[in-house]
Amino acid sequence: MGIMKNALRERIRRKDIYVVIMIGILIVMMCMSGAATLSINGVSVTEFQMVMPLVMNVISVLGGGIAIALSLRTIPNEYERKTSHLVWIRGVSQWKYHGQLALANIVSSVGALFILYAGVMIFAAVRGETGVLVKGVPAFLIFSVSTAAVSLFTSAVSLVLPSMAAGVLCAAFMLAGTMHPILETVSGIVSGVSRQLVRAILFIVPDLYAAESQAANLLSGKTVQIHSILGGLLVLYVCGLLLFVIRRKEA
Repeated sequence: MGIMKNALRERIRRKDIYVVIMIGILIVMMCMSGAATLSINGVSVTEFQMVMPLVMNVISVLGGGIAIALSLRTIPNEYERKTSHLVWIRGVSQWKYHGQLALANIVSSVGALFILYAGVMIFAAVRGETGVLVKGVPAFLIFSVSTAAVSLFTSAVSLVLPSMAAGVLCAAFMLAGTMHPILETVSGIVSGVSRQLVRAILFIVPDLYAAESQAANLLSGKTVQIHSILGGLLVLYVCGLLLFVIRRKEA
């Protein structure tokens, strides 16, 4: 586990990530406090139970962006610094090496997500929403599945693509997956080539929103759909499998 620990230390030393997290916290707190006006069909949304799902979506996008930033350069940097040679000498297999680096990416990404998520829990405590606090931990475990999948996907893609291309692809993957319900609605509105394009995106990109929405349902006291959570875990498994299937030549 030494490889993972070293990678985590490197993530902790990155000051730019703390800046992004602080900006994210400010956005979340503004949305929850009412400083930023949220409205649906022109009607202002002020009730906690209505604001929370919207803020969870904001946290999801911010968390996915942070996961990409944290995971994009971890493995490529190891190859560029020739650190991998020291690992091969010790007889560590490539899949184990990549796996520990990816695990460090997941831990740091989920940790950053938790900091943003904690803002919702703090606001719930201030509002006296004790029921939300009780369900906070299991809801976070469900909510973090998509962020972990984005982190794994980014780690895998970074093995074969240049940083810029990998970043664009992963950002598109995260946004399309998070906006899956919106894209489904759009596919029913547009026609012709546009409809075929949107449907192709829906077919290729997994629904990252499904598991996240169940976390919001759990916090709101609504019915939780187990199959959506299982679908999120399947996406996480497939993204992890990519990491072990893709091989990279020793630098």
